[in-house]
Amino acid sequence: MLRLLVLFLFLTSCYAEEVQQDMQREPFFDLSGYMQAQIDSLTALQPPVRKTVILNGTQETKELTNLRFATDLRMFREADINKPAWLDKYEVSNEEAGGGAQVQRYVATDSSVQTRQLEVTLNEVGAPTKIIVYRKTGTVLSDGDHILTYDPAVGYDIRTEQVNRFGEDLNATITVRWE
Repeated sequence: MLRLLVLFLFLTSCYAEEVQQDMQREPFFDLSGYMQAQIDSLTALQPPVRKTVILNGTQETKELTNLRFATDLRMFREADINKPAWLDKYEVSNEEAGGGAQVQRYVATDSSVQTRQLEVTLNEVGAPTKIIVYRKTGTVLSDGDHILTYDPAVGYDIRTEQVNRFGEDLNATITVRWE
């Protein structure tokens, strides 16, 4: 009985140590927080933008002065991986990108998460200069691949390819450029 108690205490202390180490791990890049700050800034500035939508080959471009950035950038915020339950679901790597810049890459190790990869390019002072998100979505009726690209100096692109089991497939690109 004493041996079982000692074994139990040993195992629970190892588990507690592991949990504590996980809690001390650096969180991932806070995409949701960063995008919310960008939305707040863009909403306050209301820069004129050129928005181009290509839907299954049909293109439309508009010049806008009152774009609803919170709605348009929602997919970026939803792609955030910075959740405590997902600490073990992504592999993290860093690489030099030249000129003091670096690329932080988060690649999914679990196929159940929608955000398959997040790449954040940071300049020499640690500010994001480019964000690329690869997402995979799916239901019983469709499978979708999404590539989201955000460049705070230029604008953003959202590319979606959706294969539908019934009905027409969807190929869409939304491009927004600051003027």
